[in-house]
Amino acid sequence: MKPPIELRARLREATAAAHERMHSHPGFGAAAAGHISRSAYRHLLQRLYGFHRAFERAMAAGAPTRLGPRGRSMWLVEDLRALGSAESEIAALPLCGEIAVPRSEAQALGALYVLEGSTLGGVQIARALSASMPAPDGAGRRFFLGYGAAHGAMWRAFVEALESYANDPEGARQATEAAIATFDEFELWMGENLDLYCDTSGPDMALSKRRRNDDPLSENRHPRLAPGSGSGA
Repeated sequence: MKPPIELRARLREATAAAHERMHSHPGFGAAAAGHISRSAYRHLLQRLYGFHRAFERAMAAGAPTRLGPRGRSMWLVEDLRALGSAESEIAALPLCGEIAVPRSEAQALGALYVLEGSTLGGVQIARALSASMPAPDGAGRRFFLGYGAAHGAMWRAFVEALESYANDPEGARQATEAAIATFDEFELWMGENLDLYCDTSGPDMALSKRRRNDDPLSENRHPRLAPGSGSGA
């Protein structure tokens, strides 16, 4: 009997189309190229905050996972502060209202797959932005730096929890559907007001037209791209 396909691979395949579409997102493209205006970068962080904060609230209200709470919105707050945003401005940012509350651990892990996978490419974006934001403490890039030295251990723990449902047809189905739904909501949320990323008034703005070898969005792989969510997500 053939061993079951890794659940992570199944989720990667199920979300591949949405993931590929995110490659054309001008904000992620400019950040991954290391050339983005201050106003465009602030808008990117604001949209990311609106999704991540809402996602964390939905996870907290739903079924718990063996991993415990995970979240990165606090680092987006730090980055927005570094860019000069006032506390009142951050508090007033709109939040995504379409994120489903998970009813099982499998659903929660499927949803988390989208955001946890994006940490793999976030470090690449942080590296690309280091020339324009060279602060040793990562100010302005804290979100994309992710878990830092703990990244490997955090990712392995997540994969282990996710793969515990690989042989559970119902759990695998729930995880897959949750991953697809979360990626769809992320795509819709990040797709609003794309014209704000086209501000060329700042000296740092120069959208890259080249194909990137690294994927800044997630752990998803595409045949035309070398391994890198998000994923910037």
